Amino acid sequence: MHDPWDLSDPDERDLAAGEYVLGTLDSRQRAHFEALLAVSPELQRQVAEWREHLQVFNTRLEPVPPPDVLWPRIVRTLGLTPRPWWRRLNAWRSLSAGLALSTLVLGALLLVHPTPSGMPGDAVYVVLDDDRVPGWIICADEDGELMVQAVQPADMPAGMAGELWMMADGQPVSLGMLPGRGEARMRMPASLRPMMRHADFAVSIEPAGGAPQGQPSGRVIDRGKLVPMRGDGWSL
Repeated sequence: MHDPWDLSDPDERDLAAGEYVLGTLDSRQRAHFEALLAVSPELQRQVAEWREHLQVFNTRLEPVPPPDVLWPRIVRTLGLTPRPWWRRLNAWRSLSAGLALSTLVLGALLLVHPTPSGMPGDAVYVVLDDDRVPGWIICADEDGELMVQAVQPADMPAGMAGELWMMADGQPVSLGMLPGRGEARMRMPASLRPMMRHADFAVSIEPAGGAPQGQPSGRVIDRGKLVPMRGDGWSL
C-alpha cells in the first residue's frame, strides 16, 4: 500500500482490504484499517470477499518452502529473540501454499520497509454518522498527538467542515478541523492530556475556518470516547 494512503477513496479501501488479508499493511496502516473494520459492515464484506478470492492459492498451488535465510533476516529486522523451532525446515515444508505465499510477500516487504516500532497511537475514536457510517478514524497517543484519517466524512454544505471537540470540565474545547480527505495531525494542549482518557469527544459541522467565538454552533455528527487499542493498559 502506498503512503500516504486515503481510506476515503473506495478503490483504496478495497485495495487495503486485499493487503490486509495478505498481511502486507504496516503497523500504522493495520491499526487504522482494523479500527474501521470493527464498525464497517461494508469493509467486513470486502475482507471476506478477498479471503475467498485468495483461497484459490490454498487449493491450486503447490506449497513453496521459503529460503533458509528468510526467517533469520525477518527476526533481525524485527529485533525478535530466535526460537529453536523457527529453524526446523520440516515444519515450514508442511505449510499451505497460501501461508507460504503470504510469508514470502511479508518477508520481502519487511526487508525493504522495516515495520515501525509501535502502533500509531494508544487509543482510537471512530466518528460515525447517523447511519453508522465511519467518517473519520482518530488515533491518540499519551503525549496528546492525534492522527486523523478521513474515511467517508459526512456531506458538508459549501464552506463547512467537521470540527473536533473535547469536553473539559463541562466546556467544549476545539482540537481542530477534520480533513475532508487523507490524513491530518493535531496536538492536544498539555492541560487537557490528563483528562483525555475519560473525556467525551464530539464532532460538529462548523465554518471551515472554525466555529464562531470558539464554541460549537452547528449540528453534532457524533459523540464518543477514546477506546484503548491494547485493552486498558495506557497509563493516563
